[in-house]
Amino acid sequence: MKITFRFFMLLTIFISCFLCKPKKKEAVDSDTISFLLSQKSGVEGACQKFLLSEASCISSPDNSVSVCPALIVALKSKISPTDKASDTVAELYFNCFSETNVLYNQAIACAKTSFNTTGDYRKAQRGTASGSSQNAVAAWKLQFNNCASIDNGIPPASSGLRETATKLTADPFQ
Repeated sequence: MKITFRFFMLLTIFISCFLCKPKKKEAVDSDTISFLLSQKSGVEGACQKFLLSEASCISSPDNSVSVCPALIVALKSKISPTDKASDTVAELYFNCFSETNVLYNQAIACAKTSFNTTGDYRKAQRGTASGSSQNAVAAWKLQFNNCASIDNGIPPASSGLRETATKLTADPFQ
């Protein structure tokens, strides 16, 4: 699991280097450096990775240190059955949703300036914003529903979610 997480982080940083072009050659993406310096493990680390997967497309992304505690609570409150709403299961959901975001980002060829806020990004994913790419939205919804096991979705085998016998009762990020 740690090897997969490290591989995903390296892949995310590699992709971000190509998608995000600094204004000056000396400019450094402070969000990425801040994330790497404050990186945690477990569910907090998975939440940070999830937010980083969104941040590559957002001008003013959420600060993971201040946002993750509430996101973790929101996600765990949607896990059914409730007796399985553990940090370990929440971590699996965050990891699955991070991968879904990366695929969405590639489909829309996002850049750091594609969306102003996290809210704008999430509205576009869900097809509730004008100008949303219908193909990217449809693919994102399918993958999101599969991760969450909503609407008879089946989580990817690699996610580890099938073995948890859980599903989400609703979208925890709206």
